Amino acid sequence: MRRALLDDVHRIVDHLAETLGRSVMLDDPDLDLIAGSRHFGDEDPYRVSVVLARGASPEAVEWFRRFDLATADGPVQVPGNEALGLRPRLCYPVRCNGLHLGALWLVDDGRPVEEDRVRDACTRLGRILAQRGHTGVLDEPLVDALLVQLVRGVDPTHVLDLLRAGRFADAGRRYAVAVAHPTAGAPTTLHDLAHRASRTDHVVDHRIVAVEEFAVLVAAVRRSGAPADLPPDATGGAVGLSDVGEVEDLRELFVQAALAAFAGHHLHRGGVTRWGDLGPLTAFLRAATTPVLTPALARFEELLAADRAGTAGATVAAYLRHAGDTTATAAELVVHRTTLRYRLEQVEARTGLDLTDGRDRAAVQLALLARDVRVSGLAPFL
Repeated sequence: MRRALLDDVHRIVDHLAETLGRSVMLDDPDLDLIAGSRHFGDEDPYRVSVVLARGASPEAVEWFRRFDLATADGPVQVPGNEALGLRPRLCYPVRCNGLHLGALWLVDDGRPVEEDRVRDACTRLGRILAQRGHTGVLDEPLVDALLVQLVRGVDPTHVLDLLRAGRFADAGRRYAVAVAHPTAGAPTTLHDLAHRASRTDHVVDHRIVAVEEFAVLVAAVRRSGAPADLPPDATGGAVGLSDVGEVEDLRELFVQAALAAFAGHHLHRGGVTRWGDLGPLTAFLRAATTPVLTPALARFEELLAADRAGTAGATVAAYLRHAGDTTATAAELVVHRTTLRYRLEQVEARTGLDLTDGRDRAAVQLALLARDVRVSGLAPFL
């Protein structure tokens, strides 16, 4: 059945190419080639390399990711890139029930495009690619794409239905998630963790996917005797581990693992950090994702944004870290206490905050943590 569905995909791509008189390519959400028509004289070095390698190079993927192809509602114009041997292109998202399943590409040579024909082809391709999840066989590329969509919160109900149909989710399983903070060895770290987990009786399946610069491990464990978490062996980077939950909890488990990885990197300086071990800090981390912005805190954020050298933020963060001890703070910053007091007074004067007040200190600490969360790249998980 899967072979028949792929044959249908190739027929649609080839028919559209013949109708338009131009080359057509279909990629999956990771920009790996699914189908490509014959050439019509509009090929470029990039297209030739993709056909040979069956997928885009990391440099090309980085280039295409700039244009938000996964969230676009209509065709996206992608400019050429001489370094990649890439001519300008038109990208048409392929969806089914709002789920992003692929991208259809045409070289943009200035000729008008029969949009109705392209949209019709994308609609039919979307239905077929979605149906691949209903064949009774685990379709790994589709499952990976679905997990990425679930991380992003795109139509979670439908995505979960497709995961169940794709046999990654069933009633006999529970799930745990690990997220590796972006480091040189992040994917390898998760592969090692998955390998150790797979040697235990309770782990029945796992997938590792990339979400932006993060590596994400989703492990399916047996319902009977399910462990409290994945193997805790030491790792070279910062890895966050979620609790264990049901398939309906996967979105929440992604959040837990991502925030635990953030805490491990920024607060614990690496290693494995379990969400369940963070205690009261979990409430603080959640609050940091949606902070309440008072007028004083809004002025504080404006001050941080305008302070390109980062002096104000570093000064306040150190002051809070040392619980208001000016001697210890000045020593850390390598400044005189008079200089430290002047900096703190300037922050208070410009924001209206009182850094000797415990409530203001807690609010500022939360604002600084929220800023770190915002710039950490965790947005897809949150």
